[in-house]
Amino acid sequence: AIGEALITHPHIRKVSLTGSTEVGRRAMELAARDFKRVSLELGGKSPNIVFADADWQAAADASPMSVFANTGQDCCARSRMFIERGIYDKFVDRFVAATKKLVVGDPTKTETQLGPLVSANQRAAVEEFIADARKHGSKFACGGARPHPKGYYLEPTVLLDVGKTDRCWREEIFGPVVCLTPFDDEAAMLREVNASPFGLSGSIWTNDLRRALRVARRVESGVLSINSHSSVHVEAPFGGFKQSGI
Repeated sequence: AIGEALITHPHIRKVSLTGSTEVGRRAMELAARDFKRVSLELGGKSPNIVFADADWQAAADASPMSVFANTGQDCCARSRMFIERGIYDKFVDRFVAATKKLVVGDPTKTETQLGPLVSANQRAAVEEFIADARKHGSKFACGGARPHPKGYYLEPTVLLDVGKTDRCWREEIFGPVVCLTPFDDEAAMLREVNASPFGLSGSIWTNDLRRALRVARRVESGVLSINSHSSVHVEAPFGGFKQSGI
């Protein structure tokens, strides 16, 4: 109610919204009535692409926080990981080991790395995705449970063998859940990366500069990082393609 009143008020000339794709669509519809300028920072389902020639150990050690930071409540979360098959098994082992080391707990304590989800409703929504993954036979490499009896906590969850039509693969979860899949062919992998309705952020791991630039140009995403999971910087514009906003 407050948002719609602000957007439609005649004294408001510019609308900037950070939120879900559904709310962004509604904001754009309302702003269109008076041709108000709109900036929308919406959902994401960002890829994390790791090639076999990369420093895959560094990628495996760093990548958990590319999706689990802020307990996965991050529009830029790299919640789909594409790992070249030659390194897939050993990458998964190292990535899962790094994930299991993450400390979930009281956010006021210095040792904590993952706090609770924002509300009971948000945890319930994430647990619906987890239940759907179990129903469809995804492999749980780790996580999927509540680590503490009190608070809206969830373990960081790593899913393997997720179907490309399953909700966990297609939809933004906005919680501590990541899907890993192997790939053999660069072109086929890129088609799957770009099959998402979102296009906000992502990472590419490779030591081949030509490949890094070639793949970065083909990924439909507002921002990308190479050999890092930090792609948002104050020195550069930030925004997305498709349903990730304007």
